[in-house]
Amino acid sequence: MGLLDLFLSEEKRIHRHIRRLTNRDAQPEDREASAHWLLANRSRPALMGLLSRFDMNLDHQFKDANEKEFLFGLLSSLGDEGIEPTQAWLRQCKQFANPLRLLEDLAGRQAAVDSAFEMLEIEYAKDDFKPEKKKALLVWATDVRDPRFLELAAKFLQDFDEGVRYAAAEVTIAQESDEARLPLLRTVANPKEESIRLKVRIAEVFASRRWSITEEAEDLAAGLPPGFEIKGDRLVSKR
Repeated sequence: MGLLDLFLSEEKRIHRHIRRLTNRDAQPEDREASAHWLLANRSRPALMGLLSRFDMNLDHQFKDANEKEFLFGLLSSLGDEGIEPTQAWLRQCKQFANPLRLLEDLAGRQAAVDSAFEMLEIEYAKDDFKPEKKKALLVWATDVRDPRFLELAAKFLQDFDEGVRYAAAEVTIAQESDEARLPLLRTVANPKEESIRLKVRIAEVFASRRWSITEEAEDLAAGLPPGFEIKGDRLVSKR
């Protein structure tokens, strides 16, 4: 404890150490000392403050990665005590990769999957034009096999951002379910869809899985992805 801490309330001491922990201009040893102080404090505000370091990036990427790995180790030592603050932080964080990895370490894979699903729901409900987190979460979800993600990812197939739509298609495809056929078909047949790479990717899936295109055959025929043709009720590659 520093001398100044003796004259501050508990709340102000916590805020002081959070500020130092997330100050890019502070000395590394000072940030580390504040991290240890916040861990020892154990209160929810202190633990949330520890987690906030994951949202701050240093200019020196190697040092930043090392500090975050050190922080990961501290938070991992909390065991079950760290689960709820990590789940709460994930609902508001800007950078989720390390907190989500931490939650998986603390509570298991399913807890991480559940939080990722919740974060995607939050992102879908937002009325903004910031696609980065949506896209990153969808990319993470391509390794998930969970029917909930099929329905949710299908909603992102209408996103304004092409990268989000493409990632959403990959999540939908990854579920390996016939229920993915109709939302993907509507996407590839949509005359307003301008992404050739997205249409080609979906067409490849339809050709390999031999899915029917009956419901959208007319629109699809009017805007076939390059390299594909219709035979009967199927989409096939010309190669």
